[in-house]
Amino acid sequence: MKIILVSILLFGTSVKSQAQTGSDETALAKIKTIGYQQSQVKHYLYELSDVYGQRLTGSRGYLAAAKWASGKMKEIGLDNVHLENFCKNCRGWEVKSFNMEMEYPNYMHLSAYPFAWSKSSHGTEEGDLVNIESYADMSALKTQFSGKLKGKVILLGKEVPPRFLTDTLFKRYTDEELKKMEEQITPLEKQMAMDSQLVKWRKEYFEDSAFFAFAEKEGAIAVLRSSPSASGILRVSGTYYYQENEPKPLPYFSVLPEHFGRLIRLLKQNITPRIRLNLETVFYNEPENSVNILGEITGSDANLKSELLLVGGHFDSWHSATGATDNGVNCMVWMEALRILKQSGLAPKRTVRIAFWGGEEEDFNGSLTYAARNYGALNAKPNMESTKVTAYLNLDNGAGAIRGVYLQANEFARPVFEKIFTRFSNTQKYYTTIENTLSTDHETFEHYNIPSFQFIQDPLSYDAINHHSMLDLPEYAPESDLMKNATILAWTIYYIASDEAMVPRKLKNH
Repeated sequence: MKIILVSILLFGTSVKSQAQTGSDETALAKIKTIGYQQSQVKHYLYELSDVYGQRLTGSRGYLAAAKWASGKMKEIGLDNVHLENFCKNCRGWEVKSFNMEMEYPNYMHLSAYPFAWSKSSHGTEEGDLVNIESYADMSALKTQFSGKLKGKVILLGKEVPPRFLTDTLFKRYTDEELKKMEEQITPLEKQMAMDSQLVKWRKEYFEDSAFFAFAEKEGAIAVLRSSPSASGILRVSGTYYYQENEPKPLPYFSVLPEHFGRLIRLLKQNITPRIRLNLETVFYNEPENSVNILGEITGSDANLKSELLLVGGHFDSWHSATGATDNGVNCMVWMEALRILKQSGLAPKRTVRIAFWGGEEEDFNGSLTYAARNYGALNAKPNMESTKVTAYLNLDNGAGAIRGVYLQANEFARPVFEKIFTRFSNTQKYYTTIENTLSTDHETFEHYNIPSFQFIQDPLSYDAINHHSMLDLPEYAPESDLMKNATILAWTIYYIASDEAMVPRKLKNH
């Protein structure tokens, strides 16, 4: 009798396992069919990037794009779509017009772009250049330049050597490189506690405040600086004075390294270039512009739908391009992944919440506000609500194909992703690495001991060309990569949100 009972139980288990496998295969076939053959992701990216463009935190352009994104979420059938404010004092700022020219020793139009949150010039102004190499020693700087900056344009820094076009500008990871990452036994990148990280960032933001105050008091017209980049690439970000009570620096421009180099070399030859420039910007305080965009697929299981899988990436961008690869493309990939699930009719057991964060470029402002509101203050023990989140999945490494996942030192989660990636092994091999990757929104949720992950993506031209540059545009987002990413993420969402077990949490250091 015991043998018969055991045989019946084993047979029942086998039938259940086969049924589950068959169900998974059908689900995966639906996801792949819709993701590969009926993709909408490039259309989403073109509309966001080309029509709505720049999405600087606090700006009217950001809000317009956020409303568009929430409309798309409703269109694909997501539940509980809404906007949540994350900042009451984030400045709105826009460029209306600018120009910069060298008029002596001969004419040249300078390739430049204003840094965010710098104020307008007094119409068109002209001034001779003066070079200040560093503001690290403000006492020495004041001794050298007091009384000498009135009507001058300051060239800040030293000549920046460009990366030549023979350098690698487009890159995909090799299997050897990824295998080496997978073989790591401990993370090389060390993660700082979030509250300490915020203090460090704020200190760094204000390191130039004394310099700007001195330059303006002395009557300087503007400040020009440059950043390392590939040949012909202009990198532009902001002053990081993005809150209402913070300084408004005088006109401040990023200049193409090659043009910056010419100006420096002229000064070294005792020839003083004369610069003509104008900058018109506007500031405004409209708290309603600073919002996260959220939507859901409500869980289908009565017991598990109170648990949450959270996915997302940052929606804000810098202002000199359209933020296509940083990070509009990955928001649209997440949007497409959820569209695939909705169109397929698949119903994850847990609730899936998608979140497009604002203010990532400014202290993770959007995700931190959301997390504090839902999971407790940064300096407090995470609340019980945080324990209901099975994982947070982030995407913010450009437009390249997903090649694996950073486990963020969570060895317990490796089997979860290995099972997920196995279902796509017919196209390529995927890798898991214990490594930490930093500087984006998954760090927020790591603080609350929520299993949080950022995917490994092929770099393509992200670091060499696109990141924080005037070429952050959709031309650098290969459609095949986006289709693959949306499809594998749709499966990842379905798998994690439907698994009976939650994603394991890592052991906290004591």
